[in-house]
Amino acid sequence: MEDDKKPLLHQKFEQAVTAILAVLISIMVLAALWGLVIEIYHLVLHSALNHLDHQAFQSVFSMILTLLIALEFSHSIVHPSSRSSGVIKARAIVLIAILAVSRQFIVFELQTDSATILAALAISLLALGIVYRLIRDQG
Repeated sequence: MEDDKKPLLHQKFEQAVTAILAVLISIMVLAALWGLVIEIYHLVLHSALNHLDHQAFQSVFSMILTLLIALEFSHSIVHPSSRSSGVIKARAIVLIAILAVSRQFIVFELQTDSATILAALAISLLALGIVYRLIRDQG
């Protein structure tokens, strides 16, 4: 009878950890959203958008992508499919990683960052794309 309680106890533990993670990620998303609203407000107030300042747009797009990554991460934790298998979970993680590396391309500064970092990002994105393709073909 104790063996029956162990899986149930483990499931309850996983559910509790998932709920705590969902709350923490939600707090982070709200804080990031508030920061994005303030940033856009300052850009509009100071009419930086009229000058097409690439750094301002880069900053805003970076913040937006960070929010999207956090939301997708939250979704993959909180809303697992009832028929989800390891392949589907791995696919979501690889897609989140692709988003994160793509975000790095957007915030990449050619003047200050090295070509080695750019090459590493490109190789990482290529590897993630290959992994995603292999996982997609399995599922």
